[in-house]
Amino acid sequence: MNKAQLVEAVAGKLEVSKAEAGRIIEDVVGTIIEGAVAGECVVPGLGKLVTVDTAARSGVSKLGGESKAWTKPAGQTLKLRLSTAGKALV
Repeated sequence: MNKAQLVEAVAGKLEVSKAEAGRIIEDVVGTIIEGAVAGECVVPGLGKLVTVDTAARSGVSKLGGESKAWTKPAGQTLKLRLSTAGKALV
C-alpha cells in the first residue's frame, strides 16, 4: 500500500476529505517518530519502534574492475520489534 492508497483508505473510514486524512497520517507518523527518537515508541497492535546504535563499518568495493575502499561511520537506526499480535499477521 502506498501513501495515496493509505490516505484514501483513511479518508473513507473516517469520512473526511483526502487532504484532512493526509494531515492526520502525517501527524500520527510524526508523533511516532518523535517518540522513537526519544527512545521507544509503542504502536498498539503492531509493535514498538526503538533506536539502535550501529557500529562503524568498512570494506572494499570492486565495481568497475578497480578496488575502492569505503567506510561508514557509527550511527543510529530505527528498528521495529513486532508484538505478538503483529507476528500473527505476518
